[in-house]
Amino acid sequence: MSEQPIALHISNIKKKYVIKQVIKRPDSRIERLKLMAHNVIHPIQANAKEDFWALKGVSFDVKQGEKVGIIGKNGAGKSTLLKIISRITEPTDGKIEFYGKISSMLEVGTGFNNELTGRENIYLNGAILGMTKAEIDEKFDDILEFSEVGKFIDTPVKRYSSGMFVRLAFAVASHLEPDILLVDEVLAVGDTRFQKKCIKKMKSIADSGKTILFVSHQMNTIRQLCDRVIVLKEGQVIYDGDVEGGIRIYNSEAYMEKLNHYNFSDLARLPGYNLDKAEILSLDVLHNESCIYAADEPIEFKLRIKTKVPNIGDMSFRILVWQADETPIEIAFTKTFANINEIGEYDVEVAINKHNLAPGLYKLTIILSGGTSNANSENLDYVYPAFVFEILHADGTARTWPRQWGWVQLRDVDVKLIEE
Repeated sequence: MSEQPIALHISNIKKKYVIKQVIKRPDSRIERLKLMAHNVIHPIQANAKEDFWALKGVSFDVKQGEKVGIIGKNGAGKSTLLKIISRITEPTDGKIEFYGKISSMLEVGTGFNNELTGRENIYLNGAILGMTKAEIDEKFDDILEFSEVGKFIDTPVKRYSSGMFVRLAFAVASHLEPDILLVDEVLAVGDTRFQKKCIKKMKSIADSGKTILFVSHQMNTIRQLCDRVIVLKEGQVIYDGDVEGGIRIYNSEAYMEKLNHYNFSDLARLPGYNLDKAEILSLDVLHNESCIYAADEPIEFKLRIKTKVPNIGDMSFRILVWQADETPIEIAFTKTFANINEIGEYDVEVAINKHNLAPGLYKLTIILSGGTSNANSENLDYVYPAFVFEILHADGTARTWPRQWGWVQLRDVDVKLIEE
């Protein structure tokens, strides 16, 4: 049996960004004058710059028909790599060779013109891929049916919801017959039913001999779709091999670091979360420095949130618990903890009193919601992973929790705003 030909050759890719130090402008006139004088005396400090290497010599080959998952923590270089492969940005050094047409679905809106309608964007993307109008006409009905945007197809996409945008973007990227499909974790904006539909479509594309590179933090999706995993850490490949081996690296104890304090200011958010109304700034663990809990011990932490517009209304959290291997365990919808109408920063204490968690390593997703009623409540921020912790067995040991054991019920969660 002959070996599959190479679809993508990545050789020593490096990417450097230059970060300029930004000093906050002082509020008072005297302090501004002092800063100006300091900059005149110390011009080197005033223009200080720092090199940041997002990728540090990444090399690998992808064969035709392979389904490769690219995983790693936020900031590992995954999205940068896909942007370079799709020619959105240039590498600082290195070489990429690909054979065939590349279609990419990266950040929401990449490749779309917001002023054009959905229909016009379909034809624009097809033309970019080198397809004729007749070829796009042949695929149009399939794209429209898959995207489920229906009568809004002739509406400018700037008026689409994030979910509609994602559905149409994926339908376009997957139906215009690419030889290589690049997908970043934009599917998280869509609902569960549509995510399953997308995974089924990607499997179909791969089974037809096409090539897929898929970036995700959801290990269950990686398991379903991929036959190979590449793990990136700090811009370098630290693993390239079978799926389960890569997931073990990703979820290793060293990788799943338990911390007392989490600062989310530099945490990359999912597409659709632009933090224009509110955001979660940080998390501090309360009453447990080790982040290791007994089975009957409450899990308590404090969140610092920031509101950026007035009259956000009733605010609450959604808390998702994940096992270390990304198995979703449970979701809790908290009660409204405050009706916040003023711009400012606030501390909120959360206590998961009876978690019923089996022994093992876990991490949380925390979603901040707000609105004047249940009908118009919206998700304002989404942080993941927000908090890593461990549950011990009663005898002090940790044990594996088989997936077939099912879900955990989080019924007893207290949330309260700390008055200053």
